[in-house]
Amino acid sequence: MGEALIRGLLAARVFKAAEIRVVDPDAARRDLFETQYGIRTLQRLPEAGLYLLAVKPQDMGAVLPDLAAGAPEDPLVVSIAAGISTSFLQERLGEGCRLVRAMPNAAAVVLQSATGVFFTPRVNARDRETVRRIFRAVGVTVEVDREEQMDRITALSGSGPGYVFLLLEALTDAGVSVGLSRDTAGRLALQTFLGSAVMARESGKPFSELKGVIMSPGGTTAAGLKVLEEYAVRGAFLEAVEAATRRAGELCR
Repeated sequence: MGEALIRGLLAARVFKAAEIRVVDPDAARRDLFETQYGIRTLQRLPEAGLYLLAVKPQDMGAVLPDLAAGAPEDPLVVSIAAGISTSFLQERLGEGCRLVRAMPNAAAVVLQSATGVFFTPRVNARDRETVRRIFRAVGVTVEVDREEQMDRITALSGSGPGYVFLLLEALTDAGVSVGLSRDTAGRLALQTFLGSAVMARESGKPFSELKGVIMSPGGTTAAGLKVLEEYAVRGAFLEAVEAATRRAGELCR
């Protein structure tokens, strides 16, 4: 995710390569950032004005002591670690930090992320605009005013690509079961998702209304949707997002 964000930041010219430093314990990763992106890499956190913590939740505890020791008095700290609350960060970094919690998703690698952002009160207007520019460089951002919504965003859009890939796999399998080749079924399933998403975005209409446009009375779409409703697919998605929300809440706070 960190690499995806850097790619977007450089492509959108939010920052120049010379303005970015990457800290990574993996020598191979440091070499990649230096050779592919022209970014200087380090093994320890430097003093900086903005820190973007793109680490796994379970690794956050090991990173924060170094940050607390090496950061200036009031750094801007942006965390994209799932389930890590700003209070967890504040306790370890001190009251002076300006903290932001964000949740992009895997589509950041193709600059199509859906990112949720929560700003703590100490984050000023200039900081907020900087953070917006960072995440707009890799997709669309949505801001929330209550931090508890971040676990819900993690469950919906953070985990969402996994749900979509499952649906693509299932739709492809269904196409094969009725006689299409796997290649044909997969290509049709993928383009159907892409086309439907663009159609929804550009029309601005409610999803339910768009569904009605496709579904004629007694037609093939109505027959297929009837089966999906009978199998409670809608309810399965609800339970999946609720389960992911609970799991996000169980991660290190």
